[in-house]
Amino acid sequence: MIESIATIMLNTQTIRKDFPIFDTYREMYAKELVFLDSAASSQTPRQVVEAMNKYYFGYRSNVHRSPYTLGVEATEAYESARIVVAKFIGAEKWESIFTSGATMSSNMLVAVLERYLKLSVGDEILASVADHHSNFVPFQELAVRTGAIFRVIPISDTDLDYENAGKLINSRTKIVTIPFASNVLGTIYDVKRVIKIAKEAGAVTIVDATKAVGHIPVNVCDLDCDFLFFSGHKMLGPTGIGVLYGREELLTQLPPAFFGGGIVESVSEKETTYRDIPMRFEPGTPNIAGAIGLSRAIKYIEDLGIDSVARHSEELVRYSIERLSRIDNLKILSEKDERRNTGVVSFDLEGIDSHDVAEFLDREGIAIRGGHHCAMPLMRYLGVKGVCRASFYIYNSKADIDNLVLGIERAKKIIR
Repeated sequence: MIESIATIMLNTQTIRKDFPIFDTYREMYAKELVFLDSAASSQTPRQVVEAMNKYYFGYRSNVHRSPYTLGVEATEAYESARIVVAKFIGAEKWESIFTSGATMSSNMLVAVLERYLKLSVGDEILASVADHHSNFVPFQELAVRTGAIFRVIPISDTDLDYENAGKLINSRTKIVTIPFASNVLGTIYDVKRVIKIAKEAGAVTIVDATKAVGHIPVNVCDLDCDFLFFSGHKMLGPTGIGVLYGREELLTQLPPAFFGGGIVESVSEKETTYRDIPMRFEPGTPNIAGAIGLSRAIKYIEDLGIDSVARHSEELVRYSIERLSRIDNLKILSEKDERRNTGVVSFDLEGIDSHDVAEFLDREGIAIRGGHHCAMPLMRYLGVKGVCRASFYIYNSKADIDNLVLGIERAKKIIR
């Protein structure tokens, strides 16, 4: 029996009360905000900001250093946040490393794997044409530095070309890195299928789950990947905080990526020894408030239910594709099966630049993104310079999509 729409959709009227930006925007600009750019950065509920302010105003101190009351409380809050994050993705707390975001996580992996794998000429690194620049470019540069061969999995329509991936992965493949879902097409990829092939070939497997965690269920044990990372700011959390998961057996063998205080066991003139995981990968003073804020964001998502969050996005994708398909000269480029889409609908308006569309819609109070979305290889595959992208989250409703459609129709008349 198919669930009714009432049971699928979240109560956005109640949810939006937790996001002050909607009231602030109305007061400042005298119009309603239709925010459809959560794939770039989601909005943040007041509960997250309050949790961070509680740290700043109540027990501001550094962590892992100070034995006084404030220092102990800060350390407990920071490490409790690590436990929350780890549990959310099915990891152990010592397998969860706090970073500044997905880009830093990717670059950290490049730094440690270059030393650990001792890459050289003839080795191969495999990414995908759908990868975000933050994952594509660091591994491309790694190949340049080491003389390794950088190969790219193509896509077929909106999905990865799994048959081609199977042919590209071989005994020389040392690293396979792929996105869990596309930030342009919304497609949820069968990463388990690629990981299985890669592991049989002995390659290290990496998943960029930035467009998945906080939007759909993600479990690292189920995926059986070696590494996985994501950013907090795309899942209700603050900016400047992210998470890098690493399989314990691998993490314990890896050297630190960066160096400084906080990661050392002992230092002498002759040598330095390092702390156990995950501390050896977190030098300096971390983003304490950011970790606490991310933990509170996860609690907010868990209170709604991650399955409910996913179903809400599915219904918005279904409805938006239905409405946008009726617009003349508009081509939908994203995944049309809402069950395989994390909440992204990208489209191209014939004869109108995507930036022009986004700028016009902004005058109507509608925030979408236009451009290449840090995915130029994918744009070339699609045969466009850029696309318009509407991305949905828990505070969006069908009324937002109706406003988007009206705005596009007006844009077509006025821009042309």
